[in-house]
Amino acid sequence: MFGLSKKDGVQLGNKQVEIPKLTRKRLKKLTDHIGTIGDYLVRLFMTTDRDRAVFIVAGADIAIDEIYELTSLLSDLPIEYLDEHAALGECTEFLRLTWERNDMNEALKNLSGLIPPMAQQFVQSIMKRMDQAAK
Repeated sequence: MFGLSKKDGVQLGNKQVEIPKLTRKRLKKLTDHIGTIGDYLVRLFMTTDRDRAVFIVAGADIAIDEIYELTSLLSDLPIEYLDEHAALGECTEFLRLTWERNDMNEALKNLSGLIPPMAQQFVQSIMKRMDQAAK
């Protein structure tokens, strides 16, 4: 049987893993998890300059954990397996290829193009309801 090409999959430890399609269900899991990264960034920016260096060093450890956790989430491999068998480079390659396979840069551009018209419609809807309530 043929193995997965570099574009279709990667080796994580001793296991060959397919690059996943990011369905709504997977994206929901991903966005729920990524909230922890956002919390960290907020705390980083709120940290005083004096304490920021220590926070950044601690953040490197958090970033490595996040890479392994996101890889586990998207590959469906247990985090314990990845901790013991997968190199950091394998995990980052898996995440990069997942991003590329799902053309996330283009998806985000399309989404950002939708936001202004949606926001405008939302504001117009609120204004219309306010006008109706005033009458």
